[in-house]
Amino acid sequence: MALNVPSPVLILAGGVGLGAYQAGAFACLAERDITPVWLAGSSIGAVNAAVIAGAAHEDRITHLTTLWQKPKTLTSAGAQVALPDPLRHAANWATAIGTRLGGAAGHFYPRLANPFGNFRSFYDLEPLRQQLLALVDFERLNGGEIRLTVAATDIESGELVLFDTARGDRIGIDHLLASCGFLPEFAPIEIGGRLLGDGGLCANAPIEALLLDPPDGPMTVLVLDLFARDGRRPATLEDAITRKNDLTFANQTWQRLEAYCREQDLLRRLAAAQAGTKPAESPKVFYLSYRAEPADAISDKTYDYSARSISARWRAGVADMEAALRQHGSAADARANPIVIREPTARM
Repeated sequence: MALNVPSPVLILAGGVGLGAYQAGAFACLAERDITPVWLAGSSIGAVNAAVIAGAAHEDRITHLTTLWQKPKTLTSAGAQVALPDPLRHAANWATAIGTRLGGAAGHFYPRLANPFGNFRSFYDLEPLRQQLLALVDFERLNGGEIRLTVAATDIESGELVLFDTARGDRIGIDHLLASCGFLPEFAPIEIGGRLLGDGGLCANAPIEALLLDPPDGPMTVLVLDLFARDGRRPATLEDAITRKNDLTFANQTWQRLEAYCREQDLLRRLAAAQAGTKPAESPKVFYLSYRAEPADAISDKTYDYSARSISARWRAGVADMEAALRQHGSAADARANPIVIREPTARM
């Protein structure tokens, strides 16, 4: 029996290999027969969103599993073997280095440098292009079954660019790859005369999409960030770098989310005052973010594609979404907006 979650909207942030967290969170929703009415994403979040929106209901988890089980690196053999924390930490670093050197199958590979031409990027996303062409039915994606918004950044102006199927934009493979164009690792793509790169260069979790003709009536917004705003005090140089990276992206998302909640609350109060009625119900907003365990929190964790780490992120997404659903409708959280989900359970 489906839970009563009115008009679920998923905002999916970018974060390269951390995107398996979002796949697990969606799998939790699908298991409970909860289907989003709207998906908005940047970078790998846009890729996950497209795989969901571009598949039949019964194929969505299978397609996400294909996307996230296929990547292998030079060091992924034996990745599921239980290891003590120091060895696990070292193994994750080995995997990240292997990804940097050899790429991740099904996602990207190193680009051969052309000393006589202009620089494009360190890596080529052609494997991801081919995989998305196999996994995504673009006719279905643009058909309106699930609304899709893809965020990109105009590399020249710095402007946030949103492509939205509900506003008449037809989203194709180039829009998804442009949204992944995080310089200098991945190349931007020219679309409509504009050079467009990663949405995360402007809005890693595109909260602004919520301002584009939102659905009428109650709405449930689930923001799936791949970087945690809260965390431990750094004890080492690596801890400090990891914490800096998390804060850089997570604070960007959090500030946008707080601004959205304040603006919407003000608009409802003004409308109610003018009409002499009670304010309309606010959208219920949940903020979920991936938190790597200390042994796994390497500073280059976004390039750790080991089977162990991918599986752990998927399970973390399931656990956090289960926590969000438990809190949905809870009187204890009625005044909190956004509701921050911190799921302390062990995930490895």
